[in-house]
Amino acid sequence: MDTQGLGYVILPRLPFKDSRDETIYDHLFKRAEYRTDQDLELGQTIIKLVELAKRFNWSSDQIKYSLDRMVKQEYLKLDRLPQKRGFIVTVLNYEDYIQLGNYNKKKDLVQVSEERKEVDEKVKNVFELFENKVARTIGPIEAQRIGYMVEDYGEEKVMEAMKQAFRNKGNKVGLNYIEAVLSNPFTQKRKEKKQHDSSQNTKYGHGNGGHSQKTTGQVSPIFSGTGRLRRKG
Repeated sequence: MDTQGLGYVILPRLPFKDSRDETIYDHLFKRAEYRTDQDLELGQTIIKLVELAKRFNWSSDQIKYSLDRMVKQEYLKLDRLPQKRGFIVTVLNYEDYIQLGNYNKKKDLVQVSEERKEVDEKVKNVFELFENKVARTIGPIEAQRIGYMVEDYGEEKVMEAMKQAFRNKGNKVGLNYIEAVLSNPFTQKRKEKKQHDSSQNTKYGHGNGGHSQKTTGQVSPIFSGTGRLRRKG
């Protein structure tokens, strides 16, 4: 087999929480510039969301969501190009990752194990809170969504949002409501207050300046005149 010009790539084993993120990261890592005398800097490549979506059979929104998540994890850096020409993606720490001498197997395994343990503990606390409130075991899709919440907002904010949601809605609350509280807690609080005030006004008859309308029990006459109807003939 002729391997001239193919080369090789050293891929780091990072603690990804989603297989889609890992697939996209590996693809970008392989495409990243590895030469120092090029227009792009070391570890950079240019992408278009539409092209990645077509390649992996995911939507552009899914691709962008994964990219944004990896930016938050400090795996990547994104710079938008003008005139909708795509993004320059920079693989952070690329120069260190491609140096084989930087890898210490024992150290890396321990570090990855500790990172995974820390993440699992944070998600575990949120899982337990949700399961205790709804009095059932959460399903795999719910677990994945909760994991994304913790990743995007942090354990403390997610748990606080859950507590607020359960206070407002009881144990019938769903993840959509919790996500709404997380994304805009102030708007959600105002909405809840408005609904509460409206309910109180309806209950105590305060809808029309404190005066509720009452029927008089009188029937309006059909004819306002005093004459009688006569039969013809």
